[in-house]
Formats: sequence, structure tokens, C-alpha cells
Amino acid sequence: MALAFLALVAVQGRPQADERYDRYRQPERVLAALGLARGQRVADIGAGSGYLTFRLLDAVGPAGRVVATDIDDKALAALRAHAPAPPNLVVRKVAADEPGLEAGAYDLVLMSFVDHYLRDRVAYLGKLRAALSDKGRLAVVNRGVFRDALVDAARRAGFAIVSEVTDLPGQFLVVFASSSRDATLPRLP
Repeated sequence: MALAFLALVAVQGRPQADERYDRYRQPERVLAALGLARGQRVADIGAGSGYLTFRLLDAVGPAGRVVATDIDDKALAALRAHAPAPPNLVVRKVAADEPGLEAGAYDLVLMSFVDHYLRDRVAYLGKLRAALSDKGRLAVVNRGVFRDALVDAARRAGFAIVSEVTDLPGQFLVVFASSSRDATLPRLP
């Protein structure tokens, strides 16, 4: 599916995509599947101009924290321009091979339409694993053609699948946790 129709506009200071893009990406279903709670700490890897960033902020509430990272200065400038940054949003430029996240600090790390750009998925996912808290999870959304390579790399980086949404149009959502904790984690719908 071509995504050339993406047009982000600011609505009440937050980025919004046109209806066709939202129908394809289904951000409400993705966020619901993540099972976020108030007060959680989340990293939005490859946040771009913030398509999911502000939705993540809404999910974790004012007591939570979202760190939005990207390698592109223009994308980060667009994210910063959407609204004055709430105190619980950190926008951070990172290097392509370095997530730039603190060790053990995140309840959820989200990569949305990003992992196929990584030069070495296994190494990068290993760095993300180090950024997760004891009960932290890694969630990846991408086009279906990238699923098998991602799952293979995640397993080699020490992750196991906790849950998966397979009926998004042309995409998948896989949630991982450290494979050493897999047996003790509850399964999400």
C-alpha cells in the first residue's frame, strides 16, 4: 500500500494524519494493544514528527514520561513545532546505531515503521533490551513483509513474543519481552 497520501497537520497543536492514513495505521488499535498505564515510561523510537508520540503521552498521562527519538533534525523540529512540550515529553536526536536510551528505564519501547532501516537489527534490539525495566516490553509495528526478519532478529537479541496483532491492514504489531522472563508474563489479547 502506498503511503504517499500522508499529510500531517496540526490540530489543537498535535500532529494529525488524514483519514486514509489513520485507517491504514489504526493508531487507536495499536495503542489499545500496547496496554499502557498511567505513569509508565515509554520511548518512541523513530518518532518522526510525532504521529504516535502525543497519543503515547495521552496514554501515560501527566505522571508518565515519553522520550521521542529520531535521527532526522527536520522531523524532530516538526515534532517540537506541534505544541509547547509538556514537561513529561523529552525529544532527543540520536545516532542511527544508538537508541540513546537510559539503561533499565522504560516500561515500553515502541518502534513504528522503523526496524527495517536498522543496519544491524540484532545489535540495535540488544541495546533496546538493555533500556527496558525488569517488566519492560518492546513493541514493533511495521509492514507485514518485515515481520519474519524482525522476529528472527529479536529472538537472537534475547527477546520472546508476548503478544501479536495480525489483523492490521498490511501490517503487524508484535510485543516482545526478555526471553528469560517469557514464561512469567501474562499474555495480552
